[in-house]
Amino acid sequence: MKALKYTSLAIVAVMATVSCSQKALDEVNKDLNHPQDVTANFIFADIPTSTAINITGGDYNTYFGVAIEHWGGAHGQMFSADQRRAEWNSSSTFNNAWVTHYAILKNCLKVIEKCADDSGTVDAGDAGLRGMAEVMFAYNLAILTDLYGDVPYSEAFDYSKHMTPKVDSQESVYKEVMKYLENGIADLGSKTSVGAYDLLYGGDTGKWLKFAKGLKARLLLHTVLKASDPAAVYAEISSLCDESFSDRSEEAAFNAYNATNYNPLFDFQWSRDDIGISQSLYDKFADRSDPRASLIYFDGGGWCHLVPGDAELDINPIPNGQGYEAQYYYSYDCFVFAQTASTNLLSYHEVQFIKAEAEARQGNDAAAKAAAQLAIEAAFENTQASLDAALAAPDIMAYGGLYYEDGDNGEGASLDAAIADAYYTAVVDPLSGDDLLAEIMVQKYLAMYGANGESVEAYNDIRRMKAAGEDFVTLDNPANAAGKFPLRAGYGSSDTTANPNVKELFGTGAYVYTENVWWAGGTR
Repeated sequence: MKALKYTSLAIVAVMATVSCSQKALDEVNKDLNHPQDVTANFIFADIPTSTAINITGGDYNTYFGVAIEHWGGAHGQMFSADQRRAEWNSSSTFNNAWVTHYAILKNCLKVIEKCADDSGTVDAGDAGLRGMAEVMFAYNLAILTDLYGDVPYSEAFDYSKHMTPKVDSQESVYKEVMKYLENGIADLGSKTSVGAYDLLYGGDTGKWLKFAKGLKARLLLHTVLKASDPAAVYAEISSLCDESFSDRSEEAAFNAYNATNYNPLFDFQWSRDDIGISQSLYDKFADRSDPRASLIYFDGGGWCHLVPGDAELDINPIPNGQGYEAQYYYSYDCFVFAQTASTNLLSYHEVQFIKAEAEARQGNDAAAKAAAQLAIEAAFENTQASLDAALAAPDIMAYGGLYYEDGDNGEGASLDAAIADAYYTAVVDPLSGDDLLAEIMVQKYLAMYGANGESVEAYNDIRRMKAAGEDFVTLDNPANAAGKFPLRAGYGSSDTTANPNVKELFGTGAYVYTENVWWAGGTR
């Protein structure tokens, strides 16, 4: 019996040792260096940042900027895009942006979930932050469907249930966009403690609300051709613009760039030298004797020719779709040197141009002209800000800097309100009716060109105009007349290879030249 008792105690001791060892092993397998969950403000900080760098100012901006001739393609992928080679109908072209888009959307949903009134988290009931995330969700989902048309949505965010999510129609996705935007507008009446983690407005929900109202105006403009009462929509758009930004200080401009965190356009050109001055765009400036041209365009070509010219510019632009591949040969604009210029998610000048268009389409010439004048003043000021950023760019300064021929390094350069008003008076004010509308659209196209990531919205405008049978902004690439104007982006390879629903729609990718998106008169 004693032996038996001794044996039992030994077994218990061994079992206790094993149990302790198992607990220790469990602790060893825990990742103590990386948090498994974070509060909503940490998640939110990345949303405007990733949106500005990867969506608004990233690949979409450069590719579609070449498509609408804001730039010409000089080399590599941009040259191929300008020549309408395989880039447009290849699923690899936009895959990085495609994947990033869904990551941003999922982060928005995480913040919304954490800030729900009944979430049980420390963020529960933070309606202000929830509203900000709802606006960013609407913003990103709108760009996604604007560029791709029908997209995976309703089954796209829970891969434990849907490994191959179905593709939803653009019409249904737009309803979701507007639902989230309306929810955001309602929630932004509340305060938030997000503070500095909001890199766009520092937690100012009042400014977020103005952003949301302007965004709604933009999105209603996209879909106005599908409206049963376009006149009522234009009236609503105009009213929303009045409730949006009152000046440039309120615009949704991401400006957290510095000597190590670059503006996306600068970062792209600095590493690749793939774009240069577009001939057709330069001609539009020249035809109007636009004072911006003598400040933003540079003589000659190559990184070593960094002296902006005067009115008699020795410009070597890229003939759209007809140039040859060459680095350091074609001329540049100042925007590709604007290392710290902001990325505009939505600018004051865009909002005023939206109002100008809406008023012009209602036949309200006086109101359209008033908005157009404000838009042009703001656009000139925005160009000056990018020029100032280029003149002070740290990496460019290391190469001797940009400077004017008189050596004043830009102190004499100016695109102030007086110059903008004189230009408006000469070019826009004498017009009326359809001529006024046409010039407003051209002026908006010129204003959306630059370092600020606004080429995608200019691309949306051109598709809207094409759908309406309007040719206000002429493009010179001969491939367009041959049926090779890209009407949309091709789905990313991550889904064309893994999701049969997307693979079937993508096919060979040739549809990017033939299928308009729903709001531009297409079916998908």
